[in-house]
Amino acid sequence: MKPRRKQLLLVWGLVAVLAVVISIEETRRAQQVEVSTTRSEKFLLPLPLEQIGAIEILRKGQLHRFERDETGAWLYHGQQDEANAAAHTHRADPLVASTIAQAITMFSRTQKEQPIPLKPGQDEYGVSRPDILVMVYALKATDPITRLAVGTVSPDGYSRYVLPVGANEAVTIAEYQLTNLVAMINAVAKPPTTPTPAATNRGR
Repeated sequence: MKPRRKQLLLVWGLVAVLAVVISIEETRRAQQVEVSTTRSEKFLLPLPLEQIGAIEILRKGQLHRFERDETGAWLYHGQQDEANAAAHTHRADPLVASTIAQAITMFSRTQKEQPIPLKPGQDEYGVSRPDILVMVYALKATDPITRLAVGTVSPDGYSRYVLPVGANEAVTIAEYQLTNLVAMINAVAKPPTTPTPAATNRGR
């Protein structure tokens, strides 16, 4: 065999070995990414807190959006209904960011309590006409990763019926999780207080 042919065979052999090594490494990395982004089914939300980019809450006909800014801090995007569309603002206030972060951090840890079979044509749990609709977005995503139809409170008052939109059955979660979300809305969605003319005159 000629020396040049031997050299070519050696080069191609090294290329083949390198391709196998790269393939193995890429497979290993892909498996690691899959494991790191897979969340236990016991949690209500499919994403952990650090992968959530925004949450929208539809309540009493008003859509409230909470999202992260470029630094990762949470802010209130304002009420998104027609009456407030022109006036809504980004409120990058540290106190507001802390209030939102605490509520969403707690909500991200919500665990399913028990599955609830749904009867066709009946809405005994209030999930067909939900009091609250929660939409959760991944970072930089434009479509929600999950939609949650929030129904009525359980008879004992400790749980709330929730239907992940598209699922075949509802689940119960701790009622205080929804109480915290509503408290967050009430805390940050209040319009700024406008000084009365009398108060303005006194300040001059």
